[in-house]
Amino acid sequence: MKLTPEILQKQWDGIKFKDGGFLQVDTRHPLEWYIGYQSISQKTLLLVSDTEIDAIESSKSMAVSRRRREVDNRWTLSFELLRNEQQDVFAILCCDVIEYSRLATNEKEALLLAINRYKQWSKLLESQRGGIMNESVQKGLLGELLFLEERIDSEKFPLTAIQGWVGADGADQDFMYSDGWFEVKCIGASAMSVTISSLEQLDCSDAGELLIKRIDKVAPERTDAISLNDIVRRICNRIEGEALDLFCAKLYAYGYIDLQEYSEQKYHCSAATQRYRVDDSFPRLTRKMVASQIASLHYELSLPSLADWLKE
Repeated sequence: MKLTPEILQKQWDGIKFKDGGFLQVDTRHPLEWYIGYQSISQKTLLLVSDTEIDAIESSKSMAVSRRRREVDNRWTLSFELLRNEQQDVFAILCCDVIEYSRLATNEKEALLLAINRYKQWSKLLESQRGGIMNESVQKGLLGELLFLEERIDSEKFPLTAIQGWVGADGADQDFMYSDGWFEVKCIGASAMSVTISSLEQLDCSDAGELLIKRIDKVAPERTDAISLNDIVRRICNRIEGEALDLFCAKLYAYGYIDLQEYSEQKYHCSAATQRYRVDDSFPRLTRKMVASQIASLHYELSLPSLADWLKE
């Protein structure tokens, strides 16, 4: 039976001693996994291995420690949760690390997979205390990936399309190519306006485009629905080599890792993408237009009023 966060949480709740002691949670895994409380009420995931374990850095979210037991010379690695507000996501993390390393063919391989997965989670929790992307961020990433897929179709080399996805690296615009820059916005099917979240977002000397994708949550059984994981896997199946490596690195920088939660929520992209030409005449706010004392702002654009800039 596959381990789930709900099962793990019930097992944690069933432990009577909150100041020490552990319960084995999986007997069919290449590694021995235990849950318990390292100190009073601090949830801990523990693995036991015959393979030597290298030192691993702790984080603001988790204290990580390793030691070699005197009784049998086996190694232990513990992950102790430090932030109580992250208890729910910690259960998800633990299940994900266990399941991610389950298919390893031996203990050494399983240990490497588990440690690498923890490192991914650690960086994710540092950037997003909730660990899981909220709905708005998921929809935003989904919209960017749908556009990226279109560029992969139109570019001669997939690597060129992926290199142009600069928003994942923290750039002001989402995409930069030889034919211009592109900012992708995701709104609901009935929305009449779009929010521009910074002065820099549409502030570029070259001409570009504001792309509007209308995306809404839908029931999982809808036949034309898509999840975040669906589009990620669809793109991964179409690229290889350096392009695939770069794509995965950019997803990771965005804050995405492959979690079951991103498969469960389905979305529908309705109507064709609306494309607006952003040039010197386009109604926008830029850094030069506002007083230097204004550190940041966001504003809304009325879409019906942008008809003059709508591209066919």
